[in-house]
Amino acid sequence: MFKKILIPIDGSPASLRALDLAIEFSMKDGSKLTLIHVVSPTPVCNKPTIIDEMKSMGNSVLDAAAAKCDAFGISAKKVLRVTESNQTSTAYEIFREAVDGNYDCVIIGSRGYSGGMGILMGSVAISAALSLPCTTIIVR
Repeated sequence: MFKKILIPIDGSPASLRALDLAIEFSMKDGSKLTLIHVVSPTPVCNKPTIIDEMKSMGNSVLDAAAAKCDAFGISAKKVLRVTESNQTSTAYEIFREAVDGNYDCVIIGSRGYSGGMGILMGSVAISAALSLPCTTIIVR
């Protein structure tokens, strides 16, 4: 059904459910999976040492998700992006990867760990879904 699937991963339960669905698609249809984690430092946390720590944590999240894929015999590509202060957003970086990588599906969790632990239901998921040029599945 889908040849290339992008899965935004932040370690939240919803993003891990999105990963589970992507693994199901891959096992059934042979879809290629790419995991993306976006580091979005706030202006207060915009120091190189803090950004490096955030990137390290992001890589840990990606490694754990890739290990889950490996357990099912699926090799997943990992992408780590960092937003530019006041110029890009998490949703934009997901959009950019989806367009640049020519994905035909994005599977995203409905509520992640952004914006004060996701006070509003899925602001990143909604922003991404509204702008993505491909099929978007929002997992609850």
